[in-house]
Amino acid sequence: MIKRYIKILIGLVAAALIAVAAYMGVSHNEKKNIEKQMAEELKKVVFDFDPEDIVKMNVHNSTGDYKFDLTKDGWVITEGNQFQLSPDKFVTIATTMSTLTASRILSEELPDDLASFGLEDPMTVCLITSDKKEHSIDIGSQVPGDDSFYARVTGGDTIYIVSKSDIEKLSSEEKDLKDKLLFDLASTDSINYIKYIKGGSIVFDLRKEDDGWDLVTPFPQGKVNAASVKDIASQLIRAQSVTFIDEEMNDLSKFGFDNPKYQLEIGADSKQAKLLFGNYYDDSGAYIYVYNKTIDQIYIFETASLSFIDTETEDILVRELRNEFFGNIKSFDINVFGKKIKIDYNYSVGGSGETRYLVNNKKIDNTNEETLNVFNNLINSITGLSFSNICEDVSHSELTKEPDASIVYHLKEGEDYVLEFIEKSDEENMYYIIENGNYTGTLLRKGVFEGGILQYYDELMDLL
Repeated sequence: MIKRYIKILIGLVAAALIAVAAYMGVSHNEKKNIEKQMAEELKKVVFDFDPEDIVKMNVHNSTGDYKFDLTKDGWVITEGNQFQLSPDKFVTIATTMSTLTASRILSEELPDDLASFGLEDPMTVCLITSDKKEHSIDIGSQVPGDDSFYARVTGGDTIYIVSKSDIEKLSSEEKDLKDKLLFDLASTDSINYIKYIKGGSIVFDLRKEDDGWDLVTPFPQGKVNAASVKDIASQLIRAQSVTFIDEEMNDLSKFGFDNPKYQLEIGADSKQAKLLFGNYYDDSGAYIYVYNKTIDQIYIFETASLSFIDTETEDILVRELRNEFFGNIKSFDINVFGKKIKIDYNYSVGGSGETRYLVNNKKIDNTNEETLNVFNNLINSITGLSFSNICEDVSHSELTKEPDASIVYHLKEGEDYVLEFIEKSDEENMYYIIENGNYTGTLLRKGVFEGGILQYYDELMDLL
């Protein structure tokens, strides 16, 4: 329980000041002045209650009257227009009101002309505790030339001057109470599917199973990189709109939702959303219209907060071709564009034997740091190969051509692992990747050979 002791604290401060005054020999009149000042400070305390006791909230704003109840599933609208609520806003309102203190008091007598202060038909926020006690405030207009607002306790006579920052936290127009998040969840753990479509084509359709994420389409044989998916999911639950468009969705073309640039479906244990991303709001493309079909709400989002829209299928997959324990590698046989490389890789684990490396029968001196670094770069360029692109639509004739390059892992335990690379006819810088005789559906760029394996091999031969 969060306890509030504002009045007690002010009283203790007053008592302390009076005690100090007495000790210092301050006059009786000065003591009275201190007591008076502290009494004035106490008058500025508008509310002092425990926000955790709040179970209901009633609001009167420019669009009408609303009633909200706190249930086991969170806050719900029991009266008024229905929309998706921001749970954080209710916490902000309750905590702000529970310790609300005015910056000063304008008048302790109710003026005849409430309209001059914006209090004739004000925004009213009423919080009700579990014991049915009401804490209600009327929020008026801004004080001319000042960053503060007029306010009063509903039904009270005192006119308070309250800071703009507190009023902004208490503001309860419909737009203030709406959830601004793209997909409001406390964490990504409960998300169980994400489907993303760009330009009418599915970029990924992901489903979470007991053993992790699976890519249903377009490349079901791909291994999903869970960290990449978590990054996207984290972005989806953090992205926050800059404003709302409150308009009936009778014409999808008005905002570009009839032919959306992007579409997103996301689901969790407790909620789902189907989102359409339409036209850009501005010429520079800095802002974009987003339509949540599930709750029938249009938003404007900053495009930079939605960087997932640049994601390609390859970006959510583990691209590494082989992740082999170095201690299990006996040797490599490599042929890259006719250049043959034989590497004997006798790596000793835990000092159990001598570590010896031979490249085309030339011994690597383990004590020569420069040579050893280049050799390690060569090994890493071989074992760290990653595919560049997905390419599933390939003719049989393409895959029956002679390989232009190959890498064979000879293992101490297990069968040899063979990678072959066949040049793509219409792209001379791309190669189909064949793994143990089977096409992987992926491509490798030629530069990976030229700027990797061949480059480090040539450097090593120069040193040897």
